[in-house]
Amino acid sequence: MKKLIVIAGLVALFGAQSAPVARAAEIQPSAIALAIFQNDIRALDLINWKVGDSASYDMALGAFGKGSMEKSITSEENGAIWMTENISILGQKQLMEVLIRKSDGKILKMKMNGQDQAIPDDKIEIISQEVTSITVPAGKFQCVHIVAKTKDVAKIELWANPQDTVMDGALKMIQPTPLGVDVTIELNKFHKVQ
Repeated sequence: MKKLIVIAGLVALFGAQSAPVARAAEIQPSAIALAIFQNDIRALDLINWKVGDSASYDMALGAFGKGSMEKSITSEENGAIWMTENISILGQKQLMEVLIRKSDGKILKMKMNGQDQAIPDDKIEIISQEVTSITVPAGKFQCVHIVAKTKDVAKIELWANPQDTVMDGALKMIQPTPLGVDVTIELNKFHKVQ
């Protein structure tokens, strides 16, 4: 189960930029958690995601509104994979593209709506982790529940199981925004290429 904890660290976490509610499309995934386990990724061969792997999520921005996120692996090039996230919330849409090196999980490039973005370098600190179960729209899963923080985010909660789902295994995630509301995602379906 410890390996599952390491794998769970791969989840691309949400970060809300300093955006008012009207700019909710600026809520963007960041892959800061990838940095946690970069040394362990190589040994465990964790980035074995395949083109065509996909996951769909229900998304909520506190009481302000609901939306969706579609995450998929769209292509592979030179030992790296492109993961895309299509977010739709509060009538706004956003496309995030992340190029991840398979050998060590390092983020090589990020784009938001076609524009290059700075790669996040915020260090994450694990506060607690426990094996538990969770029920989300996609079903009931055994998982690892991780509570973490960064210098900019006081508390991030993640429930993950990449062995029984797909890609990074995110089942549910909760993270506060500068607006004082939480962004919550929950897995509603997934497809894993065999």
